[in-house]
Amino acid sequence: MISIPVFLLAGGATWLFWRADIRAGVMLSALICGYALATSPLSGAIDGLGNGISVAVQNASNDQPASSSR
Repeated sequence: MISIPVFLLAGGATWLFWRADIRAGVMLSALICGYALATSPLSGAIDGLGNGISVAVQNASNDQPASSSR
């Protein structure tokens, strides 16, 4: 459960370094933020959200007309 506070702190540090225009700090804190988010308990939900979006995009690009109830 330590990964969520680390994610929040690294996210705040990313914003702070971005505002201060410190590019190396932005890169480092964004990497830490991404790693903390990927290892958090929320990673399964984020992965499921990404899968749902990809299925929706694939279905939207399907050339077949939508089925009707007539």
